[in-house]
Amino acid sequence: MSCAKTKNVKKRLKEKAGVCRENGYLLSSVKIGTGAFSKVYLGYATPDKICQNYKLATDLRTKNHNMVAIKIIPVSEAPPAFSRKFLNREICALNATYKHPCVIQLYETFRSSGHFYLVLELASHGDLLEYVNAVSSCRGNPGLDEDNARIIFKQIISAVAHCHNNHIVHRDLKCENILLDGQGFVKLTDFGFANKNTDKSALMSTFCGSVAYTAPEILLARKYNGEQAELWSLGVILFAMVTGKLPFHESHPHKLLQRIRHDGIHFHHPVSPGCEDLIRKLLQWRPSARLNLGQMAAHPWISSAAPFVYNVLHGYTSQGKTYCQGKKAKESRGDTGTTPVSTLPHRRKACDIPNCFPEFVSHRNTACSVTGKNVGQHERDAERNAEVNSQRLGVKPQSRLHLRSAHQSDNPNRLFMSRPRPPSDPQPFHKPTKHTGSSGNLR
Repeated sequence: MSCAKTKNVKKRLKEKAGVCRENGYLLSSVKIGTGAFSKVYLGYATPDKICQNYKLATDLRTKNHNMVAIKIIPVSEAPPAFSRKFLNREICALNATYKHPCVIQLYETFRSSGHFYLVLELASHGDLLEYVNAVSSCRGNPGLDEDNARIIFKQIISAVAHCHNNHIVHRDLKCENILLDGQGFVKLTDFGFANKNTDKSALMSTFCGSVAYTAPEILLARKYNGEQAELWSLGVILFAMVTGKLPFHESHPHKLLQRIRHDGIHFHHPVSPGCEDLIRKLLQWRPSARLNLGQMAAHPWISSAAPFVYNVLHGYTSQGKTYCQGKKAKESRGDTGTTPVSTLPHRRKACDIPNCFPEFVSHRNTACSVTGKNVGQHERDAERNAEVNSQRLGVKPQSRLHLRSAHQSDNPNRLFMSRPRPPSDPQPFHKPTKHTGSSGNLR
């Protein structure tokens, strides 16, 4: 990046930080996410703002930190349709789904002349895609163990059911839009394509979302029932969790349809009969044949689990180095005895990201903020306070921010990010001609 461009970026970030400061937030230069028309930065709520904002006060009280995620949308750069329609829908959806432990919370919105700001709950441990890849790397096998996947999936079902009960259809369910926080909750996020669905029998027509997770009726450019289409997406998510791969890894919509129709579902690694049965009953071509959310929750693979406790997740990442190093030490000495109590699933903390995973590192950014105190110092102060509170309570600090590094290593046991398609009106496919063998394109 050229010197002039770097200065311009810093100037614009300083302007945004000034707007945030006027509204009671300290904006850092730590970027924690990027959307189609937005960027998400780590921020801090000031004590005065926490006192003034009921949502912040009630939510941050349990988190022992003052960190938030600030989503910034440049109004001038986004398409008019996005600013006029989809941004309003996202805000309405977040307000409608407020106060569920598995749905990301919207604390506040404000705007400047050129940008719109959404202050959101911070989920500090990355997304489900990163989590599955990290666990796969540690285990040496793709996917999560089924106990871990079951507990996470039950939370996802709860989040989606909450949205549907409040007449909201997400329309972009995928692993990247399911975050993990330091308290053991999954957090459904990114409601940019969400829509209100007060009439359960009404059909939708907008083609949006990520192709790999999209139901076949949407790929066929037919009008669709939004809630039934999301059942297909849930099946893809569960398949990805337990196998570490997508059931149909194809980015071209027409080719994906052909694979769904003709190839069927093939499990790359063995899963239990109950889990396979649930996945097959979700990935049904006919929308009405898919299990609904109530039937899903009552399915034997789900209902056979221990009682659902939000803040206890079974996971290989929970003990971090302890699990990986303990396993290696055990193998080296040929120990086949009983598992130590400290490594049993019910004793593990929820979703701690271990240091042995190269994808997860704590970023320390020392860029200066407009307050005269550098951002790195703010972050260290927040962490120090969290550590003091945690030591007083006798628990490990869980408020550190963990981000994916820029480097993505080649690993066959990895899921890959699925980019969402921009929303569009439904359009039919060209039928392939016999003499060309063309697979067809979207018009």
